Amino acid sequence: MAVKKIIPVGDVELEGPSALTPKPVSLGESTEIDEVYTTWRNRSNEQVMFPLDMADLPVVIGQDRQLFVDNYIIADTQNVIREVHQPRRYDGNPVLAPPGPKPDTVGEMCLLHFDTAPHFRMWYTSYVGHHPWKNGQEIRQAVSYAVSDDGRHWQKPVLDLYQIEGSRERNFVIPYGIIQGLFYDSWESDPQKRFKAILSVERKEQGERVVDTYYVHTSPDGIHWNGDFSYPTLQKLRGYTLPQGGIGDTSLFWYDPMRRKYVGDIKFVLPGKQRCRGVIESDDLIHWSRPTPTMFERADDAQVYGHCSCVYQGMYLGFRWIFLPDYSRRHSSYVELDCSRDGHVWTRVGAGQPFMAFNPNHDTWDATIMRPQAVLEVGDEVWIYYMGAPTEIELNNPDLPSAVCIEDVGFSCGLATVKRDRFASINAGEQVGTVMTRPLDFKNGALHLNAQIAKGGEINVAVLTRDAQPIAPWTIESCSALHGDSIDMPVSWLDESKLTELNDSSVRLQFDLRSAKLFSFWID
Repeated sequence: MAVKKIIPVGDVELEGPSALTPKPVSLGESTEIDEVYTTWRNRSNEQVMFPLDMADLPVVIGQDRQLFVDNYIIADTQNVIREVHQPRRYDGNPVLAPPGPKPDTVGEMCLLHFDTAPHFRMWYTSYVGHHPWKNGQEIRQAVSYAVSDDGRHWQKPVLDLYQIEGSRERNFVIPYGIIQGLFYDSWESDPQKRFKAILSVERKEQGERVVDTYYVHTSPDGIHWNGDFSYPTLQKLRGYTLPQGGIGDTSLFWYDPMRRKYVGDIKFVLPGKQRCRGVIESDDLIHWSRPTPTMFERADDAQVYGHCSCVYQGMYLGFRWIFLPDYSRRHSSYVELDCSRDGHVWTRVGAGQPFMAFNPNHDTWDATIMRPQAVLEVGDEVWIYYMGAPTEIELNNPDLPSAVCIEDVGFSCGLATVKRDRFASINAGEQVGTVMTRPLDFKNGALHLNAQIAKGGEINVAVLTRDAQPIAPWTIESCSALHGDSIDMPVSWLDESKLTELNDSSVRLQFDLRSAKLFSFWID
């Protein structure tokens, strides 16, 4: 008598002896929405996403500066904490404002920094209403263009390419759409397509929405644009179902030079109207990868409304818009920091610490709405451009300057700056704190720190073997103690030995801190 066997094949059990009769099952696993919430929420927890202890495993570092925004390079710590540092908002904010109340605005924006003039160029959503379009239709929004020599003082060139009734703007470059991604591809073989953009476009016919989707546009100069409405690149969100029927209105697109991919940092809205984020990739802005979830807010009374990300020193930094639905009627949001090492898994930095916080006095135009849109490295600073606007809380405050106290005012553009690498630090108080790295392999010889050391404090550095034993002459005792506040502090030892002798040796660094904040280190 033949032996009857059960042969597992994925979700299908095949009975046999010949195993030819599959048991019918669904093509997808069932799920509960609460399980989805929990799963997505934990994707931003570094301890959950990286369960292996890597303390004794070596890591290669190049000349990129090594930030302490996560625990990637850390093996052990004692008596230290991590602090998120807020950027300084420019005193001349807003750097670009609409000429009056809605429908004019300075909303969603893309910025690029060029070596040739104009050095700073901005494309922004400048009109929020519907206006007449072809064949009796109406189309919504518009995109304008602004330029600057220094990134702080902006001009709107008089282009007169398009006119929209009810708007005073004369710098429209695309007479419709929300600008949600813009790229300058210097390698593009067709000079008419060096500039590329992704816009979400909404059209109406007899008052009914007929099109609401994403299209690619191209331009030779960033001013004169061509778009084809025949083939959308992505669909706009329709309903709060799972799977999602499209992507949401705060999705942002950017180019990743490390992986050479176009990236969509996309908005999802799960059942229960829970806003969260995911990521998709493309080689050509036409064919996209399957989206994967990246983040869902920790607290039940908060949501991730948007997310702006960028490449920074061989890794990725992200600026997460935390939306509090009950705070005001106008989608109030502050900003938290996150980071990634691969562009797919994003983890919170100093979870719960704001990177850009609400102004509790509510006496500024950007007190309760901050939405980072673009990040540029300018000299020894990082510049963050964000859109903001007053809510009813500020408009009802008699201390709000009259210049921004306008009912139904649109968004404006603000600038916030942070010194190089100073997003988050490892801090020690009067008691000495210690940070020890994983074993490092490098090919250079001069160690530098970015640190802020209080009066009476100091930092000393030692080099250790892979099993954490001191290596002479690079010991704590022979280190020339560091003092002061600098984004570039060279580290030296008494006999001035260079670390080149230790290249590719899998050695550790030990930082001893007292009354000090350590932001980054690098070896060049």
